[in-house]
Amino acid sequence: MIIDVSAVDQGLKASLGLLRRTYSDTDTGGGWYHQLDMVPPGPTATGVALTAFHQCGETPEHLADALRFLKARQIKSDDPLLDGGWAMNTSFGLPVVEATGWVARYLGLARCGLAEDGPSVPRAYQWLVNNQNGDGGWGSLRGCPSRVWLTCLALRALAQLSPRSPAVKRGVEWLLAQQNRSSCGWGENATRSPTVTHTALALITLAEVGADRTGENIFGAYTWLETHLDASVIDDPHARIESYNVTHLVDGTPAVWHTILLHYGMPIALSALLRHPGAPPADLICAGFNTIARTQLEGGHWQNIQGGDSVSIWALWPFVQALADVRDLSPVRSADQITWSKELVVIQRQDAGGRPLTALLRAQRWLAVTRFFARTWASLLLILSTLTGLVLVGIGRFNWKDYILGMILPIGLLVIQEARQRRRR
Repeated sequence: MIIDVSAVDQGLKASLGLLRRTYSDTDTGGGWYHQLDMVPPGPTATGVALTAFHQCGETPEHLADALRFLKARQIKSDDPLLDGGWAMNTSFGLPVVEATGWVARYLGLARCGLAEDGPSVPRAYQWLVNNQNGDGGWGSLRGCPSRVWLTCLALRALAQLSPRSPAVKRGVEWLLAQQNRSSCGWGENATRSPTVTHTALALITLAEVGADRTGENIFGAYTWLETHLDASVIDDPHARIESYNVTHLVDGTPAVWHTILLHYGMPIALSALLRHPGAPPADLICAGFNTIARTQLEGGHWQNIQGGDSVSIWALWPFVQALADVRDLSPVRSADQITWSKELVVIQRQDAGGRPLTALLRAQRWLAVTRFFARTWASLLLILSTLTGLVLVGIGRFNWKDYILGMILPIGLLVIQEARQRRRR
């Protein structure tokens, strides 16, 4: 199980190169549109793109212009439920969590509160607080049904703007109340089946807000996530697209718009597993990283869930977050032991039972050999049967009819094993 950090850096470099190529200017600054090959820019994609640069430890060349654009698009109103937020192109000019959560989180991460020509961070924070529902969660705006994904967006932003805000505590309480009691996973809300996407984002959010993660419910959620994650595919087959209608008054008249969220569950799950409060599962993390590295397209992005050749910001950010987390998050946990030399760094888990490092390494080698035979035993049996049969035919112990009949069983076993592996994938 090996992760090549140079491959991580190459993947991030390619993704940031794509963002640099797709930046576009306007009269009020500049930024990105969610379809990266289109203009003009929007606040949501601009917030996501700026966050990607920040996660990689780089400052974009057009940061000042991007902040100026976000300042121009920040809603100004005497209504406290409107003032300070950002609207999507489809939300009739109403600020929504889907946009404000992303922009506000970046402003907090990058510590842009004192930027002279940037957006008002205090007003963005106040918009999030004012639009929290009475139940503690967030919908698109106050009064819309609370959703797990949107509550996580709001909480991740507040964790950067004011982590001790009472709104954070209420939001965490709502989020925990949506956890499925039998599976410990999360869905779109408490009434929906758990998905890898929502469970992973909930776990990431709880880690970022500093919630208590020592309880059985959290470890149960990680167990559910590990059991249901397919690290060989990038999307979540049970939550590729989350869609819902939003109804609100616009100038006293009811207005309805449809929102679609695209989900790539595996990279989000990878980021969640790297934040495991116990021992991050090395096999799943390595498998997930290898899938991300293998499926990255030449342009620096990943395949669009909706199909076609368009390049989407949503087919970029979760992968950038996962790759940056692989590089930057330490797998060391409390009570672990580190063997550190010039050429080698080894982390020995606290539950290794006091076994010497050499014994653990021998066990890992034996485990690798066992897994190899578990994957290839049918192929090896077929090869052995073929060679043995040819030798026996050659020395006259078997005739060709017996040889062919004897090959039926190993060939059948190989077909069964391949079918099971394809079904598992």
